[in-house]
Amino acid sequence: MKTKRFIGWMVLIMTACLALGAAATVCAQEWVELGGGVALTAEVVGIDKVDRTVELLGPEGNVVELRVGYEARNFDQIEVGDKVKAVYYESVALYLGKPGEKPEATAGLVAARAAKGEMPAGVVVKAVDVRATIEKINEKKREVTLKLPDGKKVKTKVDKSVKAFDSLKVGDTVNVRYTQALAISVEKI
Repeated sequence: MKTKRFIGWMVLIMTACLALGAAATVCAQEWVELGGGVALTAEVVGIDKVDRTVELLGPEGNVVELRVGYEARNFDQIEVGDKVKAVYYESVALYLGKPGEKPEATAGLVAARAAKGEMPAGVVVKAVDVRATIEKINEKKREVTLKLPDGKKVKTKVDKSVKAFDSLKVGDTVNVRYTQALAISVEKI
């Protein structure tokens, strides 16, 4: 169920990128990646070792309580005053595929955590690939109808800045890779 919901989000992202003109860069360079990240440091201001929760003071003075799952090693080493560093990155890459490729969707997840005895830390990277086939092109309305992996069809407008619109053909494929990455570490002051 989560994979279907994630694929649904991917379709929305793909539709938005086409409508906003992202594909213009796709065709000029064969692909485009739209992405960005954020890094922040928070201070541990409270900890409940029984319930496995920590209270973090954020950079803007806000306090957030987080529950830490049992898969996180070395929780018992966290103390008030420790710094928690988090880096989050997200990207969407679009590119045209080979004509005749069938729609499909795949997903992958990679995770790593600190070894026993080290300060708590972990990294998670998730990627989903979705391929859609161009089923119909309406040149006057600048619309394409895409066939998705589950057989559903989505119609989307293509922005005027997408110069390659005129070269698109029925049967071409549009590929999207959505990537999320999160790295967290706890450090002593």
